[in-house]
Amino acid sequence: MERERGKVVVYLTTLGIVRDTYERCLRIRKILWTLLVRFEERDVFMARDTQLQLLDRLHSSQVSVPHVFLEGQYLGRACQVSPCDTCGGFRLLPCSVCNGSKKSVHRNDFTLEFVALKCSSCDESGLVRCLECAEDKDGLERPA
Repeated sequence: MERERGKVVVYLTTLGIVRDTYERCLRIRKILWTLLVRFEERDVFMARDTQLQLLDRLHSSQVSVPHVFLEGQYLGRACQVSPCDTCGGFRLLPCSVCNGSKKSVHRNDFTLEFVALKCSSCDESGLVRCLECAEDKDGLERPA
């Protein structure tokens, strides 16, 4: 759609009675806010024409939310997968070796002093990949 050039449009609901759907809508809002993404909200609860517009765009007969469109292109149904219990769905965790400081403390074998070195276990942000999410991506089941 030409009038959505440069826009992110999110179809969601403010109707809190269906808790699971409402929480998914809140979650996608928080994700976009955290990433500082400017987006336009279209509430399917507040306007029937918004519902009809979404049904037309999805070629569907049922309204379900949330859905995300970028410059008119459908990105998909947001927040379908429940977040990981370990990382909360961020897929990254603070490094367990350096606790996110990016420095690993090692004893100098020749003296009694400790030396701080760049941690080799994490990335430049002090983060490591969540092992449970990595297992999900590989098609393996997460341990219960």
